[in-house]
Amino acid sequence: MTNLLRKVSNVSLLSMLLLVGLQPGWSQSIALASHVQQKQPDDTKVASRQLKDVLNDLKTQYGVNIMFELRTVEGISVSPENLSSKATLEKNLENLLRPLGLHYKKVNSNSYLVLGEKKAKKVAFFDSQLPESAPNQEQNPLADAPVKTSATTALAVVKTEIAADPITGTVKSQTGETLPGINVVIKNTSKGTSTDANGKYTIEAPANAILVFSGIGFATQEVPVNGRSRLDISLVSDNKQLDEVVVVGYGTQKRNSLTNSVAQIGAEEIARRPVSNIQQSLQGQLPGVTVLDQGGSPGRSNTAIRVRGITTFNINGISNTAGTNNGTGGYDMSKNDALVIVDGIEQRLADINPDDIETVTILKDAASTAIYGSRATNGVVLVTTKRAKGSKVQVEYNGYYASQNSINKPHMMGIEDYMRMQVAAYTNAGSPLPARFTEQSIQAYITATDREKYPLPNTWFQTVLHSAPQQNHTLAVSGGNEAIRTRLSLRYQDQAGIITHYGSKIGEIRLNTDYTISPKLRVSGDINYRYNYSQAPTVDPVNFFLHGSLWAVPKYADGTYGLSTQGNNPLMYAEIGGDSKRSTDYLAGYVKGEWEIMDGLTFSTQLAGRGFFTQEKNFGNSYVNFDRNANVTKTVANNTLNEVRNTLREYTLINLLTYERRFGDHNVKALLGYSQIGNTQTFLTAYRERFYNNDIQSIGQGANDGTKSNSGNDALYGLRSYFGRLNYDYNGKYLVEVNGRYDGSSKFTGEKQYSFFPSFSAGWRLSKENFWQGLQKTVNDLKVRGSWGITGNQSVNLYSYYASLAASGYDFNGAAVQGYRQTTLANTNLGWESTTQLDLGLDASFLRGRVNLTVDYYKKTTNDILLNLDIPATVGLIAPPQNAGSVENKGWEFSLNYRGAKNASGFQYNLGGNFSINENKVIDLKGTGPYIIGSDIDPRYIIAVGLPINTLWGYRTDGLFQTQQQITEYKATYAANTKPGDVKYIDANGDGKIDANDMTNIGNTFPKFTFGLNSNFSFRNFELNLLFQGAAKVDTRLAGALAEMGNQEGFTHSLYTNNYWTPDHTDARFPRPLKFDLRNVATSDRLIIDGSYVRLKNIQLAYSLPAAIANKVRLNRIRTYVSATNVFTISKLNEWNLDPEAGSGRAVYYPQTALYTLGLNLQF
Repeated sequence: MTNLLRKVSNVSLLSMLLLVGLQPGWSQSIALASHVQQKQPDDTKVASRQLKDVLNDLKTQYGVNIMFELRTVEGISVSPENLSSKATLEKNLENLLRPLGLHYKKVNSNSYLVLGEKKAKKVAFFDSQLPESAPNQEQNPLADAPVKTSATTALAVVKTEIAADPITGTVKSQTGETLPGINVVIKNTSKGTSTDANGKYTIEAPANAILVFSGIGFATQEVPVNGRSRLDISLVSDNKQLDEVVVVGYGTQKRNSLTNSVAQIGAEEIARRPVSNIQQSLQGQLPGVTVLDQGGSPGRSNTAIRVRGITTFNINGISNTAGTNNGTGGYDMSKNDALVIVDGIEQRLADINPDDIETVTILKDAASTAIYGSRATNGVVLVTTKRAKGSKVQVEYNGYYASQNSINKPHMMGIEDYMRMQVAAYTNAGSPLPARFTEQSIQAYITATDREKYPLPNTWFQTVLHSAPQQNHTLAVSGGNEAIRTRLSLRYQDQAGIITHYGSKIGEIRLNTDYTISPKLRVSGDINYRYNYSQAPTVDPVNFFLHGSLWAVPKYADGTYGLSTQGNNPLMYAEIGGDSKRSTDYLAGYVKGEWEIMDGLTFSTQLAGRGFFTQEKNFGNSYVNFDRNANVTKTVANNTLNEVRNTLREYTLINLLTYERRFGDHNVKALLGYSQIGNTQTFLTAYRERFYNNDIQSIGQGANDGTKSNSGNDALYGLRSYFGRLNYDYNGKYLVEVNGRYDGSSKFTGEKQYSFFPSFSAGWRLSKENFWQGLQKTVNDLKVRGSWGITGNQSVNLYSYYASLAASGYDFNGAAVQGYRQTTLANTNLGWESTTQLDLGLDASFLRGRVNLTVDYYKKTTNDILLNLDIPATVGLIAPPQNAGSVENKGWEFSLNYRGAKNASGFQYNLGGNFSINENKVIDLKGTGPYIIGSDIDPRYIIAVGLPINTLWGYRTDGLFQTQQQITEYKATYAANTKPGDVKYIDANGDGKIDANDMTNIGNTFPKFTFGLNSNFSFRNFELNLLFQGAAKVDTRLAGALAEMGNQEGFTHSLYTNNYWTPDHTDARFPRPLKFDLRNVATSDRLIIDGSYVRLKNIQLAYSLPAAIANKVRLNRIRTYVSATNVFTISKLNEWNLDPEAGSGRAVYYPQTALYTLGLNLQF
C-alpha cells in the first residue's frame, strides 16, 4: 500500500544543520534516505524516512533494545529533524512517537517497547503550530515533560496500518508427529506465539508477512503468508549435534557416524575454569576420565590423567598411588599416563596454553585408540589448537587476576590439652616426665603472654601459609585473506606461592598459519615457544609443618628463627635454606602440506619437531642460626650446589593418504599412513660445595676436590609405524570401521621388535529404520555400537633387552684395576604389553535433541606386564624383567546432557552429568608375588592376584582392649605388655599371634566411582556456571604425625582433644597415648579414612555487555566474570583437614589451593 505524504511547513536551515550534526550513524542514514523527499511550499526538500529505520538508528545510537510490532510501525514515514543528539532517549522517543498517536513503554533498564492502537488510523499534522499540552491531557508516565512542538519541528506523516488477519495452522515433524512448544514469530518483529500441546497455533499477521518457526531440535524455517489464512508446517530435524565434527586419530568424523567411545569438550567449557594447566580443566567433565589433581607447587604441579582405570604397574619403581611426593608411596603408576597428541604430534598437556585450545578429545576404547598402536593402551588425548577463521582481523584478550588460598589448615591441639596428653603418654610409657610437662611448667605456658619465651607447640599452618596472587594474560590476533590466514597468541602468567620462595612464571608465543596455494594445494605451519621458570626452597618446608618442629618460634623480633629440639624451622628453611631454580625452554613446531590429488583423494605430509631444554640449580645455603630461647644452634657449614642439565629432542614424520567417496547410499572413507619418531635425550648432573658465599652459584666456583662429582647418560630410541583405517556406512544407518597399526620400536629386538594392533567396530542407527518411526516422538535418535581391539604399551626401560655392563673395580696383583661386568641377565624376548578391550555402547537423543544420553560398558585385559620371574641361583645374575602379569579393568560410563530452550524472558539453562564405574584387579602374576611395599608405620601396598593394583594392606581391628582379662583371654597381641586402651588387632588365621600372616585388604587407592555435574544458567547478559565433581569407594591411609597422636615429636591434630582412652574415658575414639611407642598406630583399618568426596570444583558468574555498548568503544565483545575454584568439599577427610585428592601418606604435599578470580574477555 502506498504511503501518502502530507505537506508540511518550512524546515529551517538550523533544523537541518542540527540533524546533520548528530552522530555519524545519523548523518549517514539521513543521506541514504535523501531520495525520499517531498516538495514544500518554498521548494525546500525534507528528508522522509521509515519510522522503523529511525527507531533502529536510535537503538544503535543509545545502545539499547527498541522493540515494536511490524504492524505498529509499518507504512509510517517521518521527518526526524526534531530529534536532538543532546536529548535523552526518552525525550527523543516522546518527540518522535507522540505526534503519531504512539507511545512507548520502558521494559527494563535497557529495553523499550513501542505501542499503538490496535485499529488502523490515519494521522496528519498540517503547517500550523501544535497546541501545548493541556493540564488534563494524558501524558506518558515515562516521558520527562510535556513536549512543545512548533511548525519548524512538526512531523509530516500519514499512517496507514496494514490490516492483520488471523492465521492458524499445525506444526508437525517430518514423521507427522505434532510438535508442542514451537515458537511462531512474525519476522522482524517481537510479535509471536507458540504451538499448544497438539501442535496448533493462531497468530494475527499481515498478508505480506513472513512467519518464522523455530524450536530446539529442529531447523528454523521461514514461511511467507502470501494472504493465506492457514499454514500447516513440517519442520526438519536439526542434526547440528549429530553432525558435530569430532576429532579422531589422524582425522575427523561426524558424531552420528562414530562407532567408537569418544568424549570431547570445546574451548568454551575449558575457559569456564581459569587454571594454570589444562588437566585441571578436564576434571569432572568427561566420563571414564579420572583426573588426579594433587595440587603441587607453582610450575611443578602434580596432575595425572587416567582413562578407564589403571592398566599396568612397575614393581621395580616406587612412587605413590596418586603421583605426588607424599613421602610414602606404592608401586610406580607412571606407565598409566595417557598419550597426548597436540595438532598431530606428541606433547605434554602441561605445555599448552588453555586459551589456545579449540577442542580436547579423549579416545577411550580400542577402536578409537588402535590407530596409535603401541602407545594407546592408556587412552589418547587429542588436542586441537585454535586457528584463524575467515579474513576479518580479530583481536582477543583473555586475562584474570586471582588470589590463592590454602583450603586446608590443620589446627594443633590447644596448648593445655596437648601438654596434659603428653603427661599421659609419658606416664603410660613409664618414662620420666620432661621439665616442660611439669604442672608448674604447664601453668606457665597456659598463662604466658610472651610467646617468644613460651611458644605454642605448632602454628606453622597459620603463620607460614598466606594468600598469594596469580595472574594470567593472553593476547591473540588472527585474520588473513583467502590465500593466507594466521593466528598469533602471546601469554604471560605469574603465580606466586602461598609459601615464601615458591613461585613460577610462564612466557609463551604461538603462531599458527594456513596458506592456500591453490584450491588443491594447502600448506600450514605452527610454532610454539614456551619459557617456564619455577622456584622452590631446596629443603622442602612442608614436611616440617608436621614433623620435628614443635615448640619453635617461627621468627623472633630480631630476625633470627626459633628451633625445635631437632633444630628445625620450616620458615627458616623456606627463607634462608636456599632455592631450587628450574628453567625450561620448550620449542615445538611443524610444517604440513596437503595435496588434493583428485576429488576425494588427498595426500598430506607433516614434519614436526619438539625440544625440551631444562636447567636446574639446587643451591643449599650455608648459615648459622642460634635460638636463644631453646639454646639450640643450627649450623649448615657448607653451601652446596647440585646442577642439572637435561635435553630432549624429538622429530615426527607423518604421511597420510585419505580417500572419501559416496556411491549412492554407500559411503566409504579410507586412510593409509606412515609415521616415524626419533627421540634423543641427554642427562647431566654435577655437584660441588663450599662456595665463597651464598651469592656465588656457578658450578665451577665450588671446591675442586674429592667432594665434587658428576654423572650423566644419553638415550636414543625410535618408533616406526604403518597404519590404516576403513570406514563404511550405508545411508548413515549401518556403520563399520576397521583399524590396524603395525609398530616397530627400538626398545625391543628380534621378532619382538614389531607388533600388529588391530581393531573392529560397528554401529546401527535404529532410529533410521522404518520400524522406529512410531518411536520417534519419544527417542529421536538411537544408535547401538560395539568395538573390539588390541592396543600396546612400549613404556619399558631403554635397553632392557641388552646385556649391559657396569663398571666394577678389582684387585690384580695388588693393584686396583678398572673392569666391567654383567649384573643382570639380558632378556632378548622382551616384548610389548598388550591390552585387549571390548566396548558396547549406546547413544540416544530425546525430546527433539534436548536430552542426549551415552552409555558404555567396557572390559579390557592387559597382558604381558613386566615382572621379575625367578631364575636359578646358579645363573649368578639378577633376574631380568619378563612379560608375565595380567590386569583386568571393567566398568560402565554414563553421560546425560540437557539443552534448555531460552524462554521469552531470556532465561536458559543447560545441565550435564557423567558417572563412571571402574573395577580393577590383578588376574595373573605367573605364580609370583604377592608384591608388598611399605611398613607398619607408613602405608603398606600390595599387588596380588584378585586385588586391585596398589591395594592398601594391613591389619583389621576390633576396637580397644578395655580390661586386662580381655587381653589374657584373647592371647594374640601385637606387642608385649599390652594394656587396656591398646588396639585389639584381629588374629585372622587364629594362630594366637599377630604378624604379617594376619594382614588383609583394608582399602582401595583408586576410586571405583567418579562423577561430575555441570550446570549453566543464563539470563539475558548474565551467565552462571557450576561444576561439581567427586569420587567414591576410595580410601586414604593416615601416616606420620597425623596418625601418631603425639606419641612422637610431631604435629598433633585437635581432633585428638579429649578423645583418647583413659580409665575414666573408656569409650574414646582413639587408643591410649604411649610416648615413643607406635604399637597402636600400626598399619590397620583404624588408620583408613573413607576418601569419598563431592566438591564444588568451580563456580563462575559472568556478565557480557550488550553488543551495542561494546561497539561504541569499537569492541565486539566485553565479558567480565568472577569465579572460585575448590569452593567447598563434602568428605570425611574434612575433619583431618586433608585434601581427598592427595592420596595416602604423611600429607607432606604442597597444599591444595582455592582460587578467587576476577577475569576479563575482550574481542575486537
